[in-house]
Amino acid sequence: MEKVSRWRQRISQLCKIRGRLENQLMRPRVMRVGSVVRQYMFCGKASCACHRDPQKKHGPYYYLSHKGGGRSCYKYLGKATNPEVERARNYQVFQRGMAQLGKVHREIIELLWKIGETKMSVRLDSEKEADEEK
Repeated sequence: MEKVSRWRQRISQLCKIRGRLENQLMRPRVMRVGSVVRQYMFCGKASCACHRDPQKKHGPYYYLSHKGGGRSCYKYLGKATNPEVERARNYQVFQRGMAQLGKVHREIIELLWKIGETKMSVRLDSEKEADEEK
């Protein structure tokens, strides 16, 4: 029975986490579907420092990666100040939140099944004992 108490406490914790996630996900920011790719590049000037030292590459330059027509497409977004970069990041945050919410739900369901199974086995054991006494 101590296990059941711990499971109930964990379910209570998970319900609080779920509530926070749901509140956050119900107020999404402006999003753009896709992933932000940050890239540093070499330029076309042979005498540039970027060719001598890879740490001195130009950038970062941002691209939006998304699926289009069954293949990956990239759209140049420019420097980090572009609002499209923030929208794509908002989409990634939203996706992570949805994944966390699913994980929390699965854990709650698993714990509820464990509690239910414990109660079933306790009831079956007590019924078996009653039958043996007859």
